[in-house]
Amino acid sequence: MDTGSFARYLGRMDRAELAEVLRVRPEVRTAPVPDGPGALAERLSGRGSLAAVRLVSRDAVAAGQAAAGLGPGATVDAVAALTGGRGEAVRSALGELRRVGVAWPDGGVVCLVPPVLARFTRATGHMEVTGPPAVELGRRGADGELRSSVQHLLRVAYALLDTSRPMVGLQRGGVGVQERQRLGAALGLDDDYLLLVLDLLFAAGLLVQVGTAFEVTARYERWRGATPAQQWAELAWAWFWLSHSPTARRSAAVSKVESPHARAARWAVLRAGRDGLSVEGVAAAAYWFCPAVHQHAVGVVREATIVGVVAGTALSVCGEALLAARDTEALAAAVAEVVVPMRCEVEVLDDLKAVVFGQLTVEAARVLEASAESLVEDGARVWRFTAASVRAAFAQGWTQESLLASLDELTRHNVPWALRALLGERGRGQVRLREVGCCVVAEADVIAEVLRLPGFAELAPTVAGSAMPTSEVVTQLRSEGFAVIDDPSSGSVVVRRPRKARVAAPVEQVEPVAVDLPDLDPDEPSTAQIVRGRNRKLSKKAVSLLAGAIDEQSDVRIDYVDGKGEASRRTITPIRWDGPFLLAWCHMREADRQFRVERIKSVSPAPSSTAEPVDSTATRAE
Repeated sequence: MDTGSFARYLGRMDRAELAEVLRVRPEVRTAPVPDGPGALAERLSGRGSLAAVRLVSRDAVAAGQAAAGLGPGATVDAVAALTGGRGEAVRSALGELRRVGVAWPDGGVVCLVPPVLARFTRATGHMEVTGPPAVELGRRGADGELRSSVQHLLRVAYALLDTSRPMVGLQRGGVGVQERQRLGAALGLDDDYLLLVLDLLFAAGLLVQVGTAFEVTARYERWRGATPAQQWAELAWAWFWLSHSPTARRSAAVSKVESPHARAARWAVLRAGRDGLSVEGVAAAAYWFCPAVHQHAVGVVREATIVGVVAGTALSVCGEALLAARDTEALAAAVAEVVVPMRCEVEVLDDLKAVVFGQLTVEAARVLEASAESLVEDGARVWRFTAASVRAAFAQGWTQESLLASLDELTRHNVPWALRALLGERGRGQVRLREVGCCVVAEADVIAEVLRLPGFAELAPTVAGSAMPTSEVVTQLRSEGFAVIDDPSSGSVVVRRPRKARVAAPVEQVEPVAVDLPDLDPDEPSTAQIVRGRNRKLSKKAVSLLAGAIDEQSDVRIDYVDGKGEASRRTITPIRWDGPFLLAWCHMREADRQFRVERIKSVSPAPSSTAEPVDSTATRAE
């Protein structure tokens, strides 16, 4: 079909409508940027249009399939007659296709971009335009409920990135189960919450894995000093554009794409809830609102509640702002009156435990991390001052006066006597006499490393002595990689670990520049090409049927021979590629199964009834 009329339609389109199309279709904004309606029409007519169909409702799919079948006779009235829908419902359905840039009107005829036209033409069966299912209005959570969700998300992010104890990763990438259990227990979080926050920190460019160690990037310094509204906006924006669903993951690896249609489900569910509908109700009726990605709808609601996009059972103010914002700056400005700074107040109890009320500031985190031990009690993070933690602060360069002044400012001059006594006692220090030529002062764990070297003896947990002259001690320690400061006036040297520079963020842009599905990237092979490459014995029709079922996640029947040479006929619903396998729901086994494409002997349309006998001896790998 000639797309020249598509270019003319785009040239007359309202700027607000055009902006919405460009927002829905990020792949058309990749360089080189289209320089006119013609180039834009060509870009919108690419294979990325197939991903856009995942954003539309069941009625829109039905109307599109009817228009494809009618061809030049695809008027609104003809589509309505074929689908049994009322005129208003049909126009609304066709409007969805226009808003995602895959359809346009030309002289009263509904036109579709070539990839979508070909896909809808191959569709079998008859679909009706029914209008949306009844969904009740949602309950919007109170401002306090929303602020609690947002503040908790930020506090968890601070706790993960401010801590001095590093996270340990897997060699193959990501955070393993044991490390997640440790972090979850320390912060009082379930695994879903922790997985989501870790993925958002990666997606926002605040955390990166180098080898088996996780390091904070240079972007974190700017993010940590920004307003809470800006901080939340960057995390929410990262979640909105994330190509997978962290809480749906089965793997231990962070940022591994396991659910390639999750972003489409996120768009569809949240946009359907813009009119105040219950988001949970939308998810329950996802078979209509987003039929191509309905299996991800429940996960969308779960994650949206954690992020603060949903409060109660409806979109929050922050959620509505996220749907309308052009970028993180606009989003931060829109939520500035809701996501407000919390006053940071520190209270030190008589048992030398410090509790933080409000938002932990950078300065408060710096003082507490340096001078107290972090722990979790009843799900709340507290800090405990001990003789060892105070000595560690002095070893880092703090003095009795500077530490007390900082604590006075944080507690509003309400430092208890017990802590003042601890600081005063340790500030003067307990004196021990031992004949040495030089003293080495450092943190306890650094002293432990120094004591492994020949010629050093422990004088205190943070002090080592040596009979060697100071110059020899300085030379030896520097040769071992320590940062050494010589203090001739005191006859001692201060040893510190060199501060490691922040690593560069892997990416500067959170918003992706192309569609998330690898099989839709113009530089990647199509699904049909992948199927053909893995099974050259299948007929052209069989390849087309199987590729269409994989792209649409629709049912298809296959004749299959397993590894034991046993043949069977299955109806499957493809889910995704899993390495060399095709992961699919097997209707016969009533479970997910992995299939080798080269073992598929033939492909045919799925029957109207998919009830098949269950084999209780089936193994997971087919």
